[in-house]
Amino acid sequence: MSAGWATASGELTVGQLAEQAAEAVRALNHLTRPCAGGLDDPGELSDIVAALVCTTARLPQLLAQLSSWLVGEQRAGRLRVDAWSDTPAAATVTAATTALRQAASCAVRASHELDAAHQSLAHLAATGEDERLVP
Repeated sequence: MSAGWATASGELTVGQLAEQAAEAVRALNHLTRPCAGGLDDPGELSDIVAALVCTTARLPQLLAQLSSWLVGEQRAGRLRVDAWSDTPAAATVTAATTALRQAASCAVRASHELDAAHQSLAHLAATGEDERLVP
């Protein structure tokens, strides 16, 4: 399967799915700007953060799988660098997989921090919604 092209069955490719994920974050960025009106209440914000917890928690697995594919392709001799690179393919793969591991570690940390935010947000409500709301 080639990234960026639909399969014969019409399913999305991995490249298209990644583009959709990026587009979803872009749309959230626009909709949650101050005065954009994209947020209605703290519960909605909590739901968004909960979804981001899931998203970031899944990134380490994806990044590890991408890294593993890259290493496998390099070991099989199916990778080369372009004419503008002075770095051998093996060193380029090593640099990329190191960066992917670091990104996975950052995603784990982001997921933990987002989960902490979600746990706090779960206790917020808009004023007037619940008589038990503590100031």
